[in-house]
Amino acid sequence: MNVILPVPPTPAARPAPSPSPRLAGRVIALAVLLLCATVGFVSHTALRAFEDQVRPELEREALVVGRIGAGTLQRALDLGVPFDRLTGTEDYLSALFSARAGLAYVLLTRANGASIAASGTVPDAMPPLPAEAAEAPSLTRLLGRHHDVAVPLRESGRLVAWVHVGIDRVRIESALDDMRWDIFMVLLVVLLATSEFLRFIVAGTVTAPIGMVLRVQQRLAAGDWTVQADGGIGAEAGRVARHLNVLVRRMNDRWSRLVWLAQDAGGRAQALLGDVAGRLSFGPAQVARLGAGTASARLPLFLFVFAEQLSTSFIPLHAQSLSGGGTTFAAALPIATFVAAVALMTPWGGAIVARHGARSAMIRGILIAAAGHSAAAVMQDATGFALARAVAGAGYAIVTIACQVHLAQEAPSGRVAQSLGGFTGAVMTGAVCGTAIGAVVADRVGFAMTFGVSALLVLGLAVLVWREFERDDISAVEQPGLWRSARAAMSEPRFVALVLLAAIPAKILLGGFIFFLAPLALRETGLGQAAIGRHVMLYGLCMLPAIAIGAWLADRTGRGGLIIAVAGIANGLGLLLPLWLETDLALPAAIIITGISQGLAAAPMLAIIPGLSLARGAPPSAAMLGFLRLAERFGSVVGPPAAAALLTLGGGAQAMLVLGAVSLAAALGYALALLPRWGIWHAR
Repeated sequence: MNVILPVPPTPAARPAPSPSPRLAGRVIALAVLLLCATVGFVSHTALRAFEDQVRPELEREALVVGRIGAGTLQRALDLGVPFDRLTGTEDYLSALFSARAGLAYVLLTRANGASIAASGTVPDAMPPLPAEAAEAPSLTRLLGRHHDVAVPLRESGRLVAWVHVGIDRVRIESALDDMRWDIFMVLLVVLLATSEFLRFIVAGTVTAPIGMVLRVQQRLAAGDWTVQADGGIGAEAGRVARHLNVLVRRMNDRWSRLVWLAQDAGGRAQALLGDVAGRLSFGPAQVARLGAGTASARLPLFLFVFAEQLSTSFIPLHAQSLSGGGTTFAAALPIATFVAAVALMTPWGGAIVARHGARSAMIRGILIAAAGHSAAAVMQDATGFALARAVAGAGYAIVTIACQVHLAQEAPSGRVAQSLGGFTGAVMTGAVCGTAIGAVVADRVGFAMTFGVSALLVLGLAVLVWREFERDDISAVEQPGLWRSARAAMSEPRFVALVLLAAIPAKILLGGFIFFLAPLALRETGLGQAAIGRHVMLYGLCMLPAIAIGAWLADRTGRGGLIIAVAGIANGLGLLLPLWLETDLALPAAIIITGISQGLAAAPMLAIIPGLSLARGAPPSAAMLGFLRLAERFGSVVGPPAAAALLTLGGGAQAMLVLGAVSLAAALGYALALLPRWGIWHAR
């Protein structure tokens, strides 16, 4: 029997294909656009309804005050007291004005408009009322920036005076502005949260199945018939996968039959099959790994940070209430213990990830954090509450390091920075959403129950990680200890330069300027608390798109170190703006530049680590990421006290200049460290 089996040429080795990232981006962009249009329409309608209701209510408030004031004077006139002999009107109007907050003025005028007594800020030009208004019980009109309500006074049926009550329109506009910003924050939270969920769903149902099918097709085209696609996935990708599996089974069955027939055909047939076996691979098929990619870690990280940030807005208040209204130290203690636990546990978290894998480490960190949230919900004293927050901080350190390592492992070739940029993006979106929603939850269910909600969310997240993360494949190679890894990391000059000249200065600027100095300086310019919050929020809004841009540039150009240096120089120049601009312009501009600069450097700073860990004698990526995060925490702790000392010595503008000079000098030093003669210009 002559058997002819066509043998395809062996293709050149090339990286495994993956679906275009534009596919998921377009799906998410379309869904977010539709959601944005819907929520925007509903928000606009709600704002118009609020405006239509608040204006009449404020005018009605002025009318009530005017009638109360006019009623007392009218009773005196009805009792026979002549209007010209009324005394104490100034004191009476002052008391009336002080009794109701939000009034612009209370004014008593004669019928012809001549002023008799007033309290508050009366408009310079008070036009006389029309003649036909004399018969009306009251009159409401708009006078410049004031809503003026006039109530008549009559003596023996004759109009003798008017009581005017004014409400500043700024109060109405302020209420509307607050409502607009509240609606904007809700819209922002909805869009950010929806984007994270959509990214996770699209990755698991679209891009990951398509990527798996493409990888299987490439292996089959290369002659490897020992692979089988996961046929359990749905949609069209699942149908293609099942067809491929049928083809693989048929080819293996035919190969087995050929081998059986060749045993009886003689040496010529066996030699032919041996030549084929050298080019093609047959045998038991192994199921290809589906792999959800980087999105598999983004959603768990987003939900974890969201649960953690639910309590951010009220932790000092809750600590003070547990201490019986104690000192500022009692309010700051839980925050300090949390930050200290994160800083101290970060290197240990890296060692846990290196020893047990990202999946196991993340589940352990989640359980520790859930225990911390649960303990915080039941603690009745400030000390116990601070210890509970320390436990939650330890879990936070382990989870964040595990997510960073997982993102680095799942990153496609040439897209390490974009993958690790997803870590910072998920943390930022989780922090924004959690902080915004946490205040609402605490107002509804109380402080203790909010920690209970956080614990439930975190425990549910453990189930998600258990199901979605693949089991860790930890090699049997002995992992170096923590101190040995620390010595190895500190002996790597590129890592030392990154830590001392980039990571620590960036976090000092973040903690010292954004979180401490900027709010105080903005308050000195006369802004209210809501306006200060909106200005500080510019940092996060500018940082989110800058993270994606920095990651894309780092992957496209391969110059992550250069991007970090340029971002540090730009950040330093931004804080030097008080030299050229007025403070009310320099502050928001510096906040925006800081957000952009920190976002540009975030992903490249993380993407450098996997390359450094490949150096001879260097510790694993997990350990180096842990040490990098420890350095960043150190900068975050040092930043606010350093800024406070500078503020005490020379004022806000001088403190900004010093911080800017520090950033500029550190960035220039890092740029010099990247020069070719040091051999690290191509570090990423």
